[in-house]
Amino acid sequence: MKTFFARLRRDARNLDRGETLRPRVRIAFEDPADFLLVITPARIRLLRQIGTRAVAVNAVAKALSRDQSAVRRDIVALEAQRLLKTHKVSNPGHGTRTMVSRSAAAIELATVI
Repeated sequence: MKTFFARLRRDARNLDRGETLRPRVRIAFEDPADFLLVITPARIRLLRQIGTRAVAVNAVAKALSRDQSAVRRDIVALEAQRLLKTHKVSNPGHGTRTMVSRSAAAIELATVI
């Protein structure tokens, strides 16, 4: 709770100086078991690989040296938690491809035991 109020005070000071706040998503899991179902080491690597720009799903799979279908399953799970967003773009001469991006530049995940 202490860090929550410290973050609010910092954000208020930044807003008073006319600065813009960095978009962020904060998800709190009531049950630590739920946290562990959603957040896995592979999904953390996925979130880090995507960073702040939209990336093609197949490029992410290649960069992580993972099977594309496994990466897609992880993307679906993270999208259900609103951590990622996907959209289709035209791939001239080859139909469409799926792009994935983070919901915010910073993602905070928390649980309490």
